[in-house]
Amino acid sequence: MGEQQPKKSYAAFLIDRPFTTSQSLDNDKEDITSLLNSLRHRLYLPANSKKSEPALNQQNVKSKNDGGASSLASMLNNKYKNSSSAATKKTSLYDTFLQLIDEYDATGVAEIVRLLLERRTAIPMFVPDSRKHHLDLFRHIIIPGVNTRLGEDKSLFRVAIVSCCQKNVSQTTEIMSSLFNIQSFHRQDLSEVNLSSKPLIAEIGVGCLVIDDATPQTNESNESNATTKKSIQHVLVIHVIGNFRPLWQCLKSFANYLVVEDSTIENQRFCLTFPPDSSTTAQGLLDSFDYSCVWTPSTGEMNFECDEKENGFQLRIKGQLQGPTLNLLKDSVIMASNQVITNSKTSCPKVKMLHEIPILIEEDYSPLECVAPSEMKWDVALKSIQNLGDVKKNKFLLQKDYLKQAKIEEEKVEHRLNIEKVAQLEDKIRKLKPTFRSNTKIVQKHPLINLFLDILNMEDSCSRVLSFSLFEKELARRGEQELAPKLDEYQKLANSHSESLRNGKTEAEVSNLKEKLISVKTELIENALNVEHLWRELSHLYTETEDRSPSIQRIPRLAAQHLLDGFPLELLDGDANMIRLDWIQIVLSELKKLMEPKRKRIFVLSVMGVQSSGKSTMLNTMFGIKMRTSVGQCTRGVNMQLLAVEGRPKYDYILLLDTEGTRSSEYHGLPGSEKRDNQMATLSILLSDATIIVIPGENDKAVKEILPIVLMAYEGSTLAEEHGGRLSSRMFFLYNRIDTTQAKMLDNIIQTLGATLHTAFADVQKLTRNSTNVNTETPFSSFNLDSNSSSGRDVCILGNVKAKYEPPGDVPDEAYGETLVKFREHIHQRVVSGKNWKITKIGKFSKYIQEVWSCICSANFNFNFATVVERMKFDKLNIDYKLKEQQLCEAYIKTFENIKKEMRKVNKKEGTLTSTTLNDATNNNNEEQSELFIRQLHDKMYSTLIKLDDEVKVIVAEDGREKWSTQFLQMWELNKKEQRQMWENNLKNAFNRIFLYEYRVESYKKKMRQEINEIFKLPNSQWTKSILTEKFENIFDKTLWEIKTQFPPINVKVEVEKVYQDSSVIKLRKLDPSTTSVEKSDGGFKTFTNYIQNKLKNRSSNKDGPHSEEDAFNACLKSVHAIVDKATADKICYDNSIVTTIIQEVSEEINKNNITGNSEVYQIIQYGQSLTVGAMTKIQDEWEKENSIHAKFKSSKNIMRNYFDLVSKGAKKTKIFTSEMAKTLLGAIISAFEVEVVSNTYKIICNERWLYDARIMHKHMDLHLIDLLEKKKIDQVIEYLKHPQQLYTTVLRQLIAGKIPNVGNEWIQFKNQLKDAVKKAVLATNGVNKGLAQTFVNQLRDEFSEGSLQSDILSSAFSIDYTGEYEKCDDEEKTKFQQDCEKELNQAIDSVKSLKCHHEEFAKELSPKVVQYMKTLKNQTVLPRCDTHCPCCFSLCIEAINHNTADIPHDSVHQPSGIAGVHGKDNKELRYKTCIQEYEEDNTIFFGKADTVGKKYKDFAKEFPGWKDPKINEESPLREYILATYNEELAAKYGVKPCSDVPASYFRVLSTIKEQLKTQV
Repeated sequence: MGEQQPKKSYAAFLIDRPFTTSQSLDNDKEDITSLLNSLRHRLYLPANSKKSEPALNQQNVKSKNDGGASSLASMLNNKYKNSSSAATKKTSLYDTFLQLIDEYDATGVAEIVRLLLERRTAIPMFVPDSRKHHLDLFRHIIIPGVNTRLGEDKSLFRVAIVSCCQKNVSQTTEIMSSLFNIQSFHRQDLSEVNLSSKPLIAEIGVGCLVIDDATPQTNESNESNATTKKSIQHVLVIHVIGNFRPLWQCLKSFANYLVVEDSTIENQRFCLTFPPDSSTTAQGLLDSFDYSCVWTPSTGEMNFECDEKENGFQLRIKGQLQGPTLNLLKDSVIMASNQVITNSKTSCPKVKMLHEIPILIEEDYSPLECVAPSEMKWDVALKSIQNLGDVKKNKFLLQKDYLKQAKIEEEKVEHRLNIEKVAQLEDKIRKLKPTFRSNTKIVQKHPLINLFLDILNMEDSCSRVLSFSLFEKELARRGEQELAPKLDEYQKLANSHSESLRNGKTEAEVSNLKEKLISVKTELIENALNVEHLWRELSHLYTETEDRSPSIQRIPRLAAQHLLDGFPLELLDGDANMIRLDWIQIVLSELKKLMEPKRKRIFVLSVMGVQSSGKSTMLNTMFGIKMRTSVGQCTRGVNMQLLAVEGRPKYDYILLLDTEGTRSSEYHGLPGSEKRDNQMATLSILLSDATIIVIPGENDKAVKEILPIVLMAYEGSTLAEEHGGRLSSRMFFLYNRIDTTQAKMLDNIIQTLGATLHTAFADVQKLTRNSTNVNTETPFSSFNLDSNSSSGRDVCILGNVKAKYEPPGDVPDEAYGETLVKFREHIHQRVVSGKNWKITKIGKFSKYIQEVWSCICSANFNFNFATVVERMKFDKLNIDYKLKEQQLCEAYIKTFENIKKEMRKVNKKEGTLTSTTLNDATNNNNEEQSELFIRQLHDKMYSTLIKLDDEVKVIVAEDGREKWSTQFLQMWELNKKEQRQMWENNLKNAFNRIFLYEYRVESYKKKMRQEINEIFKLPNSQWTKSILTEKFENIFDKTLWEIKTQFPPINVKVEVEKVYQDSSVIKLRKLDPSTTSVEKSDGGFKTFTNYIQNKLKNRSSNKDGPHSEEDAFNACLKSVHAIVDKATADKICYDNSIVTTIIQEVSEEINKNNITGNSEVYQIIQYGQSLTVGAMTKIQDEWEKENSIHAKFKSSKNIMRNYFDLVSKGAKKTKIFTSEMAKTLLGAIISAFEVEVVSNTYKIICNERWLYDARIMHKHMDLHLIDLLEKKKIDQVIEYLKHPQQLYTTVLRQLIAGKIPNVGNEWIQFKNQLKDAVKKAVLATNGVNKGLAQTFVNQLRDEFSEGSLQSDILSSAFSIDYTGEYEKCDDEEKTKFQQDCEKELNQAIDSVKSLKCHHEEFAKELSPKVVQYMKTLKNQTVLPRCDTHCPCCFSLCIEAINHNTADIPHDSVHQPSGIAGVHGKDNKELRYKTCIQEYEEDNTIFFGKADTVGKKYKDFAKEFPGWKDPKINEESPLREYILATYNEELAAKYGVKPCSDVPASYFRVLSTIKEQLKTQV
């Protein structure tokens, strides 16, 4: 024998598989799979006399009206062929079932048994092959109508039916069916003439006895008649056929009533079953039972004998079973049952529970291993709890705290446009956190929590699953007992309320009843405690506990295992109406780890509908699961359940989302009930690949109300953009409780549905006027309503789940299950074959939950379409406007590049480079020519500006955007002005570089080459290497001195003073410097700047506080600093226009602050002048280093030395020329390549969220700090916190470096383009006989300027005038000239070694240049973040760099100020509070020891011009962690005391912070 296979679990029983895939299995496996599917989906039990046809394949399903030969042939085959000899080779249904349950452990068997008992089908009592019996397992089974665990029940009347006849003639299954309404596998095997191979058949089932109660009544004419009422009595029945002797002790311990079918064959008679002795007579055997009946089949009339005993009777019957015999048997059972019930009231009969009854002990049978309820620690936990409602309300503190937080979060969403209100609400949440976290220590000690954790931690999966089920049932039982009085009260009030409405009671009476009804309803909700409430408490226990014990750390893994065990888990908290995202994400992360590596793809199917529409029942039937079902609400919030799949190659799991019923009576009338319904419906639809909307009857009112809201929320989100305005979820509609025989009604229903869907879409279109992401094509365009379609309709019409709702007809209707399985397959095919189907893995789904929840939270669900549309319209307006800003920037870039090309063309024309126009730096012609190009820029941009102006006006004038039109038009005018100024400056710089600097540098190089040629006209062999070097250095140094003399660096101070002296703005003020109290000392402007800054620093020394005039003066001085910073930001070099702008803006600031005193005005202007000199000097110095004539000529030293050496050696002109070309190319190639890569990188990062979303960048910065903390680099972390600009720069460069294209690939492409340009330049010399060298240079420059590279650096490098220098090249062989040019330049390209570095090294070096490139372009949609930090806590500003603080002040997510060294003035302890908290408490901050007055946080915006008051109240988990964990280190760094009152909430887990940050970015 092979190694025994492990038993399958309950989760394996739930595996979803296509119903028609069994053809690949062998017969036995096929039979088992067919039976399994029939059980899970409540289908007809399969007839195993023939191979199962794919009955659920639609083309094989025929209606009852189908006639013809095929139907007749099928009937004949079924009726006659089954009796052939071949039938004996097939496995009976009874034996197949034994094989099925022998494959599963107790968890799977319990579910199989439950499903059979619910459909009143008896189950085998034991499995002969494994020698296991199932009586112990009944302790885990509760079925409808019997509300106790069957294995522990003593109240049910018990009947044992024993047949002494052979299996093929026994009629006891008819007694089971007709009398007790119990179906038997053996009965079906008899009908198929395919009997079990087992010698003994023993079954147990729960049946119902229908009792007719005749009640006399009198009519108006005093004539009496009788009406019959039916009552139901549930009965537990054991049925045995065959040698029952081994079961005799079991039967004696079990039965109240023994029914024997005696054999007419003498040696098979009942009394001969046992060896003969005094007790084995028929009388002796029957004496063991109080009630008994022996029926002997006969053909004559029925006759009977009855012997009454003290506590029972013995009945003997002869006759045919049908008719009087069955009636007599039924009457005797009823009589016996009544007597047993009567006796039980007066005495205590010794009835054993099923698990106590011995069974086949001598045959060495044992119970199937399963945990016993008695092993559970009920006494310790549940019995010590008097009231579960009290536990939920008063002991489960965490969900109470979370409910408070959820209400504040909800209020935040409602007031999200009111910044101050949001700040107040965020502060409330922050204050709630300490209580929340301290309560975790209380909750984790609660006995119910510990019991639950003990169950979840069980290593043995079988024990874990069964124990959980027992626990869940016990909670439900206790809850029903406790809530019964309230439920009765609620029902009475509901009836009274309905009656008051019908009877026209006064408004006051109706209102009073409604208030009472709502009060009781609220109390019911608050007192209900189920498993989901325990899970909620565990979720908060994990997420809020600061120092997690190992048991708490395991909670997410336990939750993931719970899903894999086959149980649902709450996704959306049904009470708080919130998703705890951090909890869900960590659970799904753990689930991903537990899944098989290659099985992580999921199909998400959600179901929604009104309350009591049968959603959970439908899912139970469609997938074989066991979600709670009842009249009224069972599912709370949104629950998710995971099922593995087989035979579906597109995905590995199906994730079911069961949504709480909308419009529930429990919530109807309560505040916010409509909102919660709309949110849950939106969540259900947006998260799923497919959504089934269940509609009871024809009542689709809720669908009509909710669908427009769902569409509104979706279309206003970024999710719609990703899917082209179409819902990613395909919707299916299921109507149940329909009379399926009324075909015309079905057509009307479907037509109405189609109209409803299109009306809903039209409503959204009407509301949004196509201003959102709505696709003009309806999202239901692919909805299939055609009943003749080959793919089937997207609508399913169902009857009732049960044929009848009263026993004995209250068993599953197999037709219901069959229709659902067909619909399940239809949904699968429709979704996975659709063009929009995308594989979703569990990790991606986790992120998608966050996106969808964000979409839901940003929408308004309170039936306020206008508010939703307003928000959507503003977002869309902002997007549209930003696009126009980007188009303007791109147009300027394109125009600027074209004009630069025009400049070079003008520059290379003959006569342009003559010295008369360009030799004098002050020549007016230069200004005029520069202005010509600037006018050309404006002319070329004119039509674009007109077009964009019109488009912006159209954008802001659209319906619903009126309130923002002025704001956006002003922003547009300001942006145009800034872009115009910037590109004018850029063009001036380009003009100066091309026409002045490049020409002058080239003219000096030409002059030096001429001197070199003069020196070597006559060869001199006596010149040594050192002499040659000396001669070169002399010539080169002399040229450098000449350049420096003729073109000295700009004296910025002098230039600025001149602009100030000439300024009409300054002259109009008629300032008298002699009246000012400050004089500029010898230290000049630097000393004056220090004087003003010291004055600002100490201005609050007056304890009585500053006067208003002084306050205005100081505020103006601070604004001057901001003006100069903004005006000089990202400027390339000095320009008078920059100074003029500063003068104008400073003057406006003086007027704004109403400063009139001569001394004060003079000081402010001088301060602005001194700051301007300092800033522009620094800028100009940097520019001079690389761009001045002196610097550029100096950088050509290697090229000139190469020329010098070649001429000294008498090299031929072609050799000199090609060598000089190669050296020139080498001098420019790296810079040109870098610029190319910078430009490409810029295009790549334009849409990166970390670039334009400061909060995302902040999270990346925190992740970098975490990396340093993990490497124990604490000092570096503290340094970064004190200098956040450095941290930002480092992280920004790292992120950019990660996006820089691969240097190897980019270089190969660039190198090929270079060689291509060289090749084209060489070919351009064909047909040229004169000026070969200059032609080659000109052509190469043009290729670099206008070819595929379009490199300004390369084009500039080859702007060379070789006139009169290389005419001798014309005399040499042209082919050789061409070959030498190409060879020399290609060798130079291949020789570049510095680009052979590693990509990481290159990217690191290049990233700062990408940042500078972004700043230079000033594209408002693609800018780095502002690097200004809060003056108090040192948190970085969240706005874009160089934003105008007058329009958009600095703002920040403020951090605990102690990490930046802020401390108390008196106690010298680090502060743990943020600026927001300090602001709310109206505290004061002191700067330095000399500051005795300090600055009030309430005056933040006033004290720190350019800053907003601190209002953004967001947690900074890492910064809080750093203060709490490195308190001592921070104190030592700043020379103060550690914080003594760090909040408990700051003590977090670093790994959790890191995981959350990674998820968020």
